[in-house]
Amino acid sequence: MTKPKKSYDMPIDLPDDISRPQMMALVERAAQGVGLYISHIGSYSRKKYPNSVHWHFKRDRKEVGLIDATFWDVKSLFWLMIRTSEPDWVHAMAPRLQDALQQEIQKLRMV
Repeated sequence: MTKPKKSYDMPIDLPDDISRPQMMALVERAAQGVGLYISHIGSYSRKKYPNSVHWHFKRDRKEVGLIDATFWDVKSLFWLMIRTSEPDWVHAMAPRLQDALQQEIQKLRMV
């Protein structure tokens, strides 16, 4: 019997040449666009993803739940990670944030 997953990832396609400053700016714009704020910026698994950038997104400071995102420029990887135990608002908001991020990335491709 397999264990139920504790989380799921939502990958986001990136151009290979996207820079860390570009990512920082577009993540902030996307979050604001869907009504989220960034409660934490740090790194994720320094051994597995060295020099990665990791964000936590929330709707309200006092509300339970958050959306995680990680950017690893070594391989041009970017994904949202959602814990299955998060409240309903997180599962509903994650696709909206994913869409907003994709739209911001598309704007970069048009420049």
